[in-house]
Amino acid sequence: MKPHTHTERVAIFDLDGTLVDSVDGITNAVNRSLQTNGITPLQRDEAIPLLGDGLAAFGRRAYALRGASPSTQDIDDFLQDYLNHPPGGAALYPNVRVTLDHLARSGWRLAVCTNKIEAAALALLDNLNVLDRFDVVCGGDTVERQKPDAGHIHGTLQRAGLTGLPAVMIGDNLVDLAAASAHGIPAIFASWGYGRLPPDVHAPFTATQFSQLPQLLDAATAQISP
Repeated sequence: MKPHTHTERVAIFDLDGTLVDSVDGITNAVNRSLQTNGITPLQRDEAIPLLGDGLAAFGRRAYALRGASPSTQDIDDFLQDYLNHPPGGAALYPNVRVTLDHLARSGWRLAVCTNKIEAAALALLDNLNVLDRFDVVCGGDTVERQKPDAGHIHGTLQRAGLTGLPAVMIGDNLVDLAAASAHGIPAIFASWGYGRLPPDVHAPFTATQFSQLPQLLDAATAQISP
């Protein structure tokens, strides 16, 4: 964890579909599980809508998409298989590293709040050489309730000693916006990611590319009451 320095604001990032395009490695792991049971593997475009609520939920949805029900052991084996394999083909989205560095220089503290298993999130960020940019990485399995529950954001900030500071959530999924709303902080929708918002949901701030985030984060925090 980084030493504490004077700061005013916290940027909280989702992981899959926001910082990292990682669906191929997740899909490869679930496909090995499906094929073990004689089930047709998923294509990337079939897998993407299943993301957002953590790996176990993704695994169950993958089986359901093929009209099957996985056993608890099937899901456990899928999770372990994913953890055992280096992130297959995972890559940072364009301009992630340079933008994170710019935000850090501008006084932002950076955190990751993901429904992914924490060990997998840490390994992925470490593999991509950006783990040291973040004060904290809080996975969905190390809190009582994960996104869309507000407690996940609270737990992330609390673990890093950043509670009480103005904060903004950045994510590509409805659960990110819902968690931010429940916690009473602004959110920025990452439209380059995997999630799609329903027609009745409006994101006040939408980014179409990662490099837009510094400007949007400034705009979002300007709306927070002191």
